[in-house]
Amino acid sequence: MNKIPVGQTIRSAYAFAFGHLGSIIGLVWAPLVLAAVLQFLPYAMGYDTSAMPENATVAGQRALLGLGTFFLTILLQAMIATAVTQFALGLRPGGAIFHIAAGPAEFRLFGAILLYYVVCFCMGMAFGLLGLVLAAVAKAPAVTLAASLILIAALCALIYIAVRLGFLLAPVTVAEQHVSLSRGWILMKGNFWRSFAVILSVIVPYILIVYAIIVAMVGPAHLFAPFPTNADAIAADMEQRFAPLRAHMPLYIGLTLIIAPFGIGLNLGAAAAAYRTLAAEHAREPAG
Repeated sequence: MNKIPVGQTIRSAYAFAFGHLGSIIGLVWAPLVLAAVLQFLPYAMGYDTSAMPENATVAGQRALLGLGTFFLTILLQAMIATAVTQFALGLRPGGAIFHIAAGPAEFRLFGAILLYYVVCFCMGMAFGLLGLVLAAVAKAPAVTLAASLILIAALCALIYIAVRLGFLLAPVTVAEQHVSLSRGWILMKGNFWRSFAVILSVIVPYILIVYAIIVAMVGPAHLFAPFPTNADAIAADMEQRFAPLRAHMPLYIGLTLIIAPFGIGLNLGAAAAAYRTLAAEHAREPAG
């Protein structure tokens, strides 16, 4: 059975991200800036994203803006992931100063990402529906315990499917030039825990950096203050805690924009390294 070499894959990801950071920045900075503009657009238009819409017209405008922003953001993600994955797989040279492309390769990955999101959305809806049903029937303590165990098992299954379908999504689509969630699923057979370890190793450092930015902007004393005992006051308390972050959203977006190439290089570098190993080993397996 094909196995992802965890240590080697992690080393490859960090070597790619740090060793080629200049090339990665050249490939991604323009789409990242456009994505940041889209992210800031509601604030520039004066929308209070934390408040309920004033009327149906405003709600419709927000919905259209949100839908358009969603699709454009995914397209920009596809542009970024296509270029960096091609570079990581040796399918294109680095050293770009400016890169924007919207050709067949980018739209293939755009379709693959959309398909993956639809699958994850459906799984999430099924999980939420299951939670509502179990909450309705869980009256006795024994039933509540069983319902909790079922929900935990369902959540684990959701994570398993999402990781197995999504980890190799970019390299499969880019290298094999077609959209196929099943191809990544097949290559990932027996590699969930290995891929999960790789994902944690490249995501956790980036999350910690983003979290440090949030703590610095909001203030540790304010952010880590005890929660109110009244359940109804928790939502208002959370709103108040993160108000400084929303007030300085342009600064937050700018800082995350600066560190984004590092996270992109780590994630796509890890996926490309794992794909190279699994695809090569899978090709050597005898038919049948």
